[in-house]
Amino acid sequence: MPRAIKTMTPDSATEFFQRFMGDEKVKRYVFGINEYSENLAKIVDIDGFIDDYTQASIWMGKPVFKLTSVEPDSLVISCVTASFPISALCNLEKAGIQQVADYFSIADASNGQLPQVRAIIETRDDYRQHSEEYAQVRQRLCDDTSRDIFDRLMDFRLNANLRPMTVFDYAADRQYFEPFLELHSEEVFVDGGGFDGYTSGDFAVRCPDYRAIHLFEPSDKMLAVAQSKLSDIPRITFHPIGLYDRAATLNFDADDGSASRITKTGTQTIRVDCLDDTVSDAVSFIKLDLEGAELPALQGARKHILADHPKLAVAIYHQPEDFWQIPKYILGLRDDYKLYLRHYTEGWTETVMFFIPT
Repeated sequence: MPRAIKTMTPDSATEFFQRFMGDEKVKRYVFGINEYSENLAKIVDIDGFIDDYTQASIWMGKPVFKLTSVEPDSLVISCVTASFPISALCNLEKAGIQQVADYFSIADASNGQLPQVRAIIETRDDYRQHSEEYAQVRQRLCDDTSRDIFDRLMDFRLNANLRPMTVFDYAADRQYFEPFLELHSEEVFVDGGGFDGYTSGDFAVRCPDYRAIHLFEPSDKMLAVAQSKLSDIPRITFHPIGLYDRAATLNFDADDGSASRITKTGTQTIRVDCLDDTVSDAVSFIKLDLEGAELPALQGARKHILADHPKLAVAIYHQPEDFWQIPKYILGLRDDYKLYLRHYTEGWTETVMFFIPT
């Protein structure tokens, strides 16, 4: 069920932003501590930050308050953008704070004084150049649910409009495992971006008669966590590398937890290699969540896709062009796939495209 939240029109967002910038008679707060709340604090003399999860009492020279201590007549901008932007607005309203705005709307209303969320900016830029490719992907989606999700995500990403996202919940517990996957005995599962082993463990529970699991995780720290967590799981191979389109040593940013990724400025190095050159047995299900390296990893799995026709669950939210470049690549190899789209948070993260063999 969609949740009721107060969303903003461009005019109401502009009015709110002007009040927030200039009305010193009312308390002004930002909700959440992150790069976006810091952006606001740099241009407005706010009264403080609201955050129930930090131990800090001061941030950027301003006090940090718990939500229950904030005056109901305050002006508050929520800077929660990734996974829980709807819940953040609902929590503010439940606390009795009526004058609330979301960062997406305010960034657009600021006329460049505040940077918009990167996913919004990049989607707008890419869509302007490739609207036909996006339309072709939507047409190829095989069920009404997928098309509805596609439309909602595009509305949100193109218009900075949170209203279409009110139907989504945070649902990491079922991510990658939809009913249409139809898992069977003797599955060979590739967990690309295995992180702490959660997805491989979930797979083993859902499909106990699997034949093998191949977990790929380039971070030594997280691989050790996965190995400890999955020590009782049989028939699993831990690969201390990332999946890519070639064997290489690349820079890696390991400080972002589950969002750690390959980057030119990374302070660590990792080894990467092709799935085709790493796993010789046939595979039946490939999951990829590689923080933007999904397309190179698919290119490195070309032989497996052609020969094995595996199910694919691929994260496409890290880069907007993945919405169309990834299906273009897969369907260019072989056209006998059904495409499904599912989304697992309230914000721009955790969108997965499924390719199911016909």
